[in-house]
Amino acid sequence: MNNLKKVASVFVLLNVSFVLYSYSALHVDNNLNNEDIEAIKLLGVSNNCLGLTHAGFDEEVTCLVSIQTAVQAIGEDRCADKDDIIEPSEFIQRNFGCCFDRARFIEKAARYFGFQTRRVFIIQKKFGYSLTNFFPLNQASHAASEILTKKGWLGVDSNLPFIILDGNKNPKTYRAALADIDNFPMVAPRPFFIEDSIVKDFDVIYGLYSRHGNFHGKNFPGPEFVFSELLWN
Repeated sequence: MNNLKKVASVFVLLNVSFVLYSYSALHVDNNLNNEDIEAIKLLGVSNNCLGLTHAGFDEEVTCLVSIQTAVQAIGEDRCADKDDIIEPSEFIQRNFGCCFDRARFIEKAARYFGFQTRRVFIIQKKFGYSLTNFFPLNQASHAASEILTKKGWLGVDSNLPFIILDGNKNPKTYRAALADIDNFPMVAPRPFFIEDSIVKDFDVIYGLYSRHGNFHGKNFPGPEFVFSELLWN
């Protein structure tokens, strides 16, 4: 019995330590700071995005497209190093970035103007279940965003100038679009997801911001995430 108690105590201690480490070292802070706000103002989208509380869906789309367009116009399409910080002000100063930088900027700008956002991490499958693909195994990946509109979650790409609308101009999520890829061919993220005209098997993970733990300022090993967004999985 004593041995069982010891094993149980060690198990509980390990789990508590894991939870504390995950939250303190790997949790991504989605609050806006003063540097974020100054960077967002530089986008020049206020005319399209202020005062949307009583606006309709079309006005929301106009705002989000203007944010996407402004962010995609920043700098060179070249990924930052693993020890670079992926935040709007650093992106502007560095003047180059790729999907992670742009998704982060689009999401922070959207939240500044009153939208709810969640990160979409598209990853080539190594295992069957989404959350087991957290670990860095060199598989191809792409970061994008979904933003909650009056009609539902809208997929907004980071690198390419498209949002995901169906034929009736209703918003679609990445998961829904990827499940119907013939009708949403633009959603297949980058050529490395396609081989001999066949779309490879890939998955969507909500709330995963990086797999290595260096992008958002704390530099501890492990996947960086927003817990509340992981619940969407």
